[in-house]
Amino acid sequence: MGSGANSKRKGEMMTDKAESAARALLEAASANKLMQAFPDATAPTNIVEAYAIQDAQLVLIGEPIAAWKVGPSASDFPETCAPIIASRLLASPATLSGDLPLKAVECEVAFRLAKDLPAAHAPYNADKARDSIGTAMVAIEAVETRYIDWPVEKKIWALADNQSNQALVVGPEIPLPDPTSLGELTATLDLGGKVKVADKGFPGGDPFTLIAWLANHLANRSPILAKRGLKAGDVVTTGSWNGVDFAETGMNVTANFEGLGSASLAYR
Repeated sequence: MGSGANSKRKGEMMTDKAESAARALLEAASANKLMQAFPDATAPTNIVEAYAIQDAQLVLIGEPIAAWKVGPSASDFPETCAPIIASRLLASPATLSGDLPLKAVECEVAFRLAKDLPAAHAPYNADKARDSIGTAMVAIEAVETRYIDWPVEKKIWALADNQSNQALVVGPEIPLPDPTSLGELTATLDLGGKVKVADKGFPGGDPFTLIAWLANHLANRSPILAKRGLKAGDVVTTGSWNGVDFAETGMNVTANFEGLGSASLAYR
């Protein structure tokens, strides 16, 4: 983790509050310890502050972004997103530590961009987002929280914690299928031999609308993210088809989407 002073010289405007909160989250993750609260009244109180904490973590870690997770709006909360750094984007089959406390998993459909979507060219719509995509793949999101309570009571806290992302495991890629067929995919999640049939259809509706929202959202983020936008090669995962399920230490987890492929994760 780089120093705050060095990070700020890179052009990122971190507030002391965001930096302190970001350090607390990163230290909790590194020590595999859960937080009861943020230190010294640094907890986010609104969505803007939550995203500022996400951005501060990126600066402190100093790793490039490789992927994004994006989620639909709810009755009491707008669309959300979180960056996934390169070390947390894993090729299937992947292994994570069985010492992780939550071991929650979600089966998802992810897309890899073949073209940039620069923030300077926003706004984007679903058609432009779809035209930027090169491949699709099955993904398993490994979910962990840095807080002591699960589910996380305050959605803003979860947002600051990169929407509880631990890793994204992606299976083999295929050319983007007919978009009209994607919502009809049949998905299963195998948890150590116990198979669960997932709901049919994207949980947030049209995934390309969500990707367009993400590209537009980045135009209003911190200067580094606004300059970056979405890049060719970025993977975007578009929400869980199974809600949240829980693995155990020693368990193999496989997500399978008929016609799209599979991805596997083991906790050891």
